[in-house]
Amino acid sequence: MYPTLGGRIGRLRRASADGAFDYLVPLDTDRFDPAQWRRAGCFPMLPFTNKFRGNRLKWDGGGLDIAPPGSPAWLHGWGHRKAWSIEQSSATHCHMSLVVGQSEAWPWTWRADLRYNVDAGGLDMVLQVTNLSTRPMPAGLGFHPYFAIGQGAEATVMADSIWHGNPASEGLPVLQRRLDGPLRFALRRHVPPRDTFTWFCETDQAQARIDYPGTRRHVGISSPEAGHVVVHHRAGESFLCVEPCTHLAGQLDPTANAVPPGQRVRLSMRLELA
Repeated sequence: MYPTLGGRIGRLRRASADGAFDYLVPLDTDRFDPAQWRRAGCFPMLPFTNKFRGNRLKWDGGGLDIAPPGSPAWLHGWGHRKAWSIEQSSATHCHMSLVVGQSEAWPWTWRADLRYNVDAGGLDMVLQVTNLSTRPMPAGLGFHPYFAIGQGAEATVMADSIWHGNPASEGLPVLQRRLDGPLRFALRRHVPPRDTFTWFCETDQAQARIDYPGTRRHVGISSPEAGHVVVHHRAGESFLCVEPCTHLAGQLDPTANAVPPGQRVRLSMRLELA
């Protein structure tokens, strides 16, 4: 765990009689730049995920300029760009916290708590955000793991529909397509897809599985609070992102995504390793 690097997980490896296996792309921390982070490990996304069109959030009859139009600076929020404080830690558990004061870009004060728990079967993560302000605050949470696919992978993502973006929407979802069954696809060893893809999946609760052919290894991903999952792969890279989220990228709903003063919102993710 790296509290000072945005509360990130740097490595998730299991050792056994047939050797060690990395489920996440290991994070190289040398010369780490939070504005140009390495595509590795896993980090929390808060108080929103992804981005907003023109970096402007429509909220409560008005709007907020999160960053200058076209700037990539605040992709996935502020949480993974800040140093977290360790509240409690042991060989199998880590509790970190982060308090962020109001600003012109985000006129609310909030506290985040992030807990990691390791057991014999895998890893549990719990992220909570508490509104410390006196008026309702928009909030969206997510986890952003980079699963290693260097040996090839077959993935299954439970989804009811999938959203696609286009250049006019700045890649954000605008077109919904209903699915008849799970989303299934394969990434073959040494034969990565020629194209980058980002699929915005909608579901009742996030569930996915990645199998590694020829290794007898797999990882199960579950997040009961997440109604959305972003699936992303960049052409030529050896990672696959499966990101449980509490909201559709590009928007926060004043009804579903508002946290009253003193209240909190929660997101958990379980990685079951085999």
